[in-house]
Amino acid sequence: MILLIFKKIFHTLGNLENFMYFCKNNILFMSNNSFRTEIQKQKSEGTISHSDKIMLIGSCFAENIGEKLTRYKFVTDVNPFGILFNPMSIAQSLNILTDSSLFQESDLHFHNGEWISFLHHGKFSHPDKTQCLKTINEKLVESRDFLQNTDFLILTFGTTVAYSYKGNIVANCHKIPQKEFEKQMISVWDIVSNLQKSIEKIKGINKNIRLIFTVSPVRYIKNDMTENSLSKAQLIVSVHELMRCISNSYYFPTFEIMMDDLRDYRFYCKDMIHPSPLAIDYIWENFAYTFFDKQTIKLNALIDEVLTAKNHRLKNPFSDESQRFKECLLKKIQQLQTDFPQINFEEEIKYFSE
Repeated sequence: MILLIFKKIFHTLGNLENFMYFCKNNILFMSNNSFRTEIQKQKSEGTISHSDKIMLIGSCFAENIGEKLTRYKFVTDVNPFGILFNPMSIAQSLNILTDSSLFQESDLHFHNGEWISFLHHGKFSHPDKTQCLKTINEKLVESRDFLQNTDFLILTFGTTVAYSYKGNIVANCHKIPQKEFEKQMISVWDIVSNLQKSIEKIKGINKNIRLIFTVSPVRYIKNDMTENSLSKAQLIVSVHELMRCISNSYYFPTFEIMMDDLRDYRFYCKDMIHPSPLAIDYIWENFAYTFFDKQTIKLNALIDEVLTAKNHRLKNPFSDESQRFKECLLKKIQQLQTDFPQINFEEEIKYFSE
């Protein structure tokens, strides 16, 4: 079969010289390389350790990386306003975090049986106005304090498409009919100018903070494929313009890893829009290589052993064998706690002590 294929190629190319050229530039290439264009991993000058505080703000992909960081016992604050998609809403949230005022009842709107905030994700909505306001302000106070001592701020941009309600860009439409909003595409100039001002405010209260920018690989194709491509291109240009004028800032190529490295629908969820768990794991491995040193990677492996053991279901929890297993894990955790006192293992110690 292979011989027949080669004969057909030779016949198509016409002569031996063309055939040899084809073999050199195609067959040998395929035999010596994987069938994909891998993103070259690069170590960042700024490294993250378990002693650092990390705030993540942005799209649902910020939640994905935030969940990974939290799992491995990093100190995190993930999306204090809930998921934010467009860079103007992200800039607005940063401005609020550097301010001192709190939200008032007049900032809330009642829709479909719930009180909502147009600056927050729906997870903050509540049927009771007082409870809604309380939840929003408690998280705001907590995150303001966290930001003042944050070592890394990770901003993940989803789309330049935004919606305005009565002249103001909203973070979430809360399923209100689209006719109530005005759609717009934010320009690179607006993104860069607004975020630069917001980041300058943050550096005013935390001069040592370092920033990691990334563009979400989630595809926003509800309206138009071309619109999504244009949006992502604008975001990438904006990020690199920001990095030119902001010190201690880094770019992590989440979008490029998904689109140019994985580049296959098997790495998407069933909706063909969001990265699959396998893709998220792969991007996380790249993130770890980029921002973690050898000690942090080794510590993550030890933490993973503990978490895997905790999730292991014991057939007979009260047997001698199970008790020995728990005692062994407890000693390992206690040693980790001694070696790394900044990491909280209270939940695991409690679990294996029962």
